[in-house]
Amino acid sequence: MAELSCININFDSFGWALGLPPGRTRDPSFFEVADRFFAISDRMGFKYTIYVIGRDLENPEVAARVRDWHDRGHEIGNHSYSHLQNLGYLGDGEIESEVMRSHELIARACGRAPRGFIAPAWATSPALLRVLIRNRYLYDTSLLPSYFMWLASAKVWWNFRGDERQKSVLQRKDRLANLIGRRRPFFTDGASLTPQAAGGGLLVIPLPVTPVFRLPLWHTMAFFFPRWIFDHVLRTTLRMRFFYYLVHPSDLADLDDIPAGYMESSRVLEKQRMAVPVAEKIRQMETFLAVVKERSGRIVTLETIAQALWKEKQGAP
Repeated sequence: MAELSCININFDSFGWALGLPPGRTRDPSFFEVADRFFAISDRMGFKYTIYVIGRDLENPEVAARVRDWHDRGHEIGNHSYSHLQNLGYLGDGEIESEVMRSHELIARACGRAPRGFIAPAWATSPALLRVLIRNRYLYDTSLLPSYFMWLASAKVWWNFRGDERQKSVLQRKDRLANLIGRRRPFFTDGASLTPQAAGGGLLVIPLPVTPVFRLPLWHTMAFFFPRWIFDHVLRTTLRMRFFYYLVHPSDLADLDDIPAGYMESSRVLEKQRMAVPVAEKIRQMETFLAVVKERSGRIVTLETIAQALWKEKQGAP
């Protein structure tokens, strides 16, 4: 049973996925869709860790919504400024700009700087880790230590056909870590995507994957794996001492939520998932989150888990 667990939302907004004009088209992911997530957390009694895309917060209405989430006790983390699928592939200056532009917008909106980061598409690299260390981040959760990342990249590349962003999907510097990366949290000095004997200035919390076959666990897989496989992966990864369950806005949205005129670009959201009615999606998510709650000591934010791991490292009582 997991000692501490958390429920994370990578807030891949419709604004990013569909290319909505900033500030001119209302993005339902921050309103109707987000409210479905909070209805679940209110019923089940937990707080999310929510990683937001910085440029979305340039819309004052969205920034106000995110500030409200923070005020209600949910952790707000950094998901980069513009959600570039090849973030870890970029140069140091470009990575720093993507991290810190978002960092500043989150701090301005919430009155508190983010402590955690996750890269778009888990596209990490040592350069990204060093940027986070320089800017005093507590933790990063951008590592997906599974060969399945290669398959997911190919699927996303196909979804982006006809989109100028398609080429960037396959530009990565973490392929070896996707194959043999460490499954459990570790500390790094940013020299590589592996633990350093002397520790380091950043805690890395990988996406949960099973031992041996390294099957990854995040909610979207429930739409692709047979149910018995997904149930096995969920229960197996919940044996880890520290666990998180990752969801996305599209997991509680359907095609009725797509703004008028943007149906063609909705293929980026994966229509196999979007074709499932919202009522069925809510029932499914509550079923899986009930398993997480039953098999966890406590559900907390990922920042709380990171703080516990840092205290252990430093020998604090």
